[in-house]
Amino acid sequence: MGKAQHAIRIILLAAMALAASAFAQDRQLLIQPSAPAPAGERRVALVIGNSAYKTSPLRNPVNDARAISKALAATGFKVTMIEDATLTAMRRAVRAFGDELMAGGVGLFYYAGHGMQVRGRNFLIPVNADIEREDEVEDGALDANFILAKMDSAKNALNLIILDACRNNPFTRSFRSGAQGLAQMDAPSGTLVAFATAPGSVASDGDGENGLYTKHLLANITRAGLPIEQVFKEVRRGVGRDTGDRQIPWESSSLKGDFFFIAPDPSLSAEAQQAQLEKAVAEAVRREQDKLVAQQAQMQKMIQEMLAKQRAELEAEMRRRAEATGKPPPAPPPAPAPVAAAPVVPAVDREVVFWESIKNSTNPEDYKAYLSQYPQGTFAALARIRATPAPVAATPVAQPVAAAPSPAPVTTVEPPQSEAPPAPMSAEVASVAPTPVAMGVDNPRYPKVGDTWTYEYKDSFGRDKRTARVTVNAVSPEGILDTDELTRYGNPMSRAHSAQPELHIQYPVWHFAPYLLSFDEAADQLRIRELVAANDAFCARFLDCTYSVKADGRETVRTRAGTFETVKVEVELQGPRQWNTRLVRVATFWYAEKAKRFVKSRLRTQSGNTQAADYEIELVSYKLN
Repeated sequence: MGKAQHAIRIILLAAMALAASAFAQDRQLLIQPSAPAPAGERRVALVIGNSAYKTSPLRNPVNDARAISKALAATGFKVTMIEDATLTAMRRAVRAFGDELMAGGVGLFYYAGHGMQVRGRNFLIPVNADIEREDEVEDGALDANFILAKMDSAKNALNLIILDACRNNPFTRSFRSGAQGLAQMDAPSGTLVAFATAPGSVASDGDGENGLYTKHLLANITRAGLPIEQVFKEVRRGVGRDTGDRQIPWESSSLKGDFFFIAPDPSLSAEAQQAQLEKAVAEAVRREQDKLVAQQAQMQKMIQEMLAKQRAELEAEMRRRAEATGKPPPAPPPAPAPVAAAPVVPAVDREVVFWESIKNSTNPEDYKAYLSQYPQGTFAALARIRATPAPVAATPVAQPVAAAPSPAPVTTVEPPQSEAPPAPMSAEVASVAPTPVAMGVDNPRYPKVGDTWTYEYKDSFGRDKRTARVTVNAVSPEGILDTDELTRYGNPMSRAHSAQPELHIQYPVWHFAPYLLSFDEAADQLRIRELVAANDAFCARFLDCTYSVKADGRETVRTRAGTFETVKVEVELQGPRQWNTRLVRVATFWYAEKAKRFVKSRLRTQSGNTQAADYEIELVSYKLN
């Protein structure tokens, strides 16, 4: 009898644990609007936040879902919120959401959690996902197209989908494709789809109470009179600023009507509302300018300190070499002259620049040109009014066009493309938007913060084959600071590169002026007869050990990242004689203007003996902001 009671007790405890586990998942709340929607508009939202994954749990999605639900309720949405949803709960909630949208109004779907792309389709991962193979994703996760289809079939007025689901793929090690982030999605008519970052990229989960993207979304939802398009532009500016443009939010929109989370003041005229919006944009630009100035000063300080440290290391190396060889140390290269910080201009988008150039015009054709370029633009309502002015008795006197501020790099909605050239600007925009300046550096060969290059390294012994990434961390007129994984064992190394030709040897890789800043059109004539290599303990032991550099013309090079027109440069080591044979090693670099860096490198031993391996480095992919 005692054993039977004990067994019953175990069964009851197991049932209670199972019930508690089930209760921990699928926590669903219905939140009624805490404020009326503008003009009695019907608003319905479904919000899902998934954090409690068995593999790769996340800290912020549930917090994000709660904060977004509260903010939406304050703008007139009736919100259904689910925390740590299973696949069954997600499917049921989307079906119910689609049914409710059939009654009309505005629909909004928000998701925070893990997401992935498989063969160009996006999937949202439930917390109970049991996925071991790529071909199981379709059965074990929610297809984002299912949500689009439900919203589209409802035939309601306007739909918004917000996916903060671009965090890392927790199952990527068992997948063949290894694709990061989410794939591009086209928005059906009357829909806007917003992503936390560009397609194929990964978003930050954030260090605070909320994910980085959602933090900026919350800050802008509550701003009165801000059109939906401007809300996401402000979010994009904020996230880009906080990440140095390493994360750029992105949207796909086919909206036909206007939408405000909080409507503008109805007592204001259309002109006053637009003036209020223009003032808000101008204030945002000024704030951006102040932050960019501070950021530029900090980057310049970092680069100056790193260059000074590397120069001290080089001089110490030259002294060690002189002591080892008995030769007087060569004169170190002259230190670069201090460069005054270039003025930093604010980051604005093309639409704002265009509008600033015509906003005081009395010519209706100017506003028609704006509407042709931006039919759903931020200032479209006011432009329509001014494009069809009331008839007047006398010919109006044209007002002077206000001077537009010179913009910094144009922030685009589309994600940056490595291969495609930037879209040409219209004549109107080109007249007021000169060539962009990157963080105060007007040299077109300078990269921008956040630019990345991925290389494949393989040695001649067949023992070391790996991919390595290089990321730009800071840019100033004096040089570039990057993080490089091409060092031994792939350990990232931070290094500054000036505009002077420099050779750094960080075993097993030779680095020579990787960004081509040292070369101009006369690069074919470049000759450097003696060159001391920093961090080179090899030549320090021998009297007759020298380096020389020469440019060797131009060459077309094909890599896995594309085909490039390049400048070819050779760095030659003339080492010591061993058994009447001199050690000669030649490192060849191919630099491409298109990639703003070398796209191929190799090291070959031409004579003599060395224990160090030869190698090849090839550009696999790259992304320029």
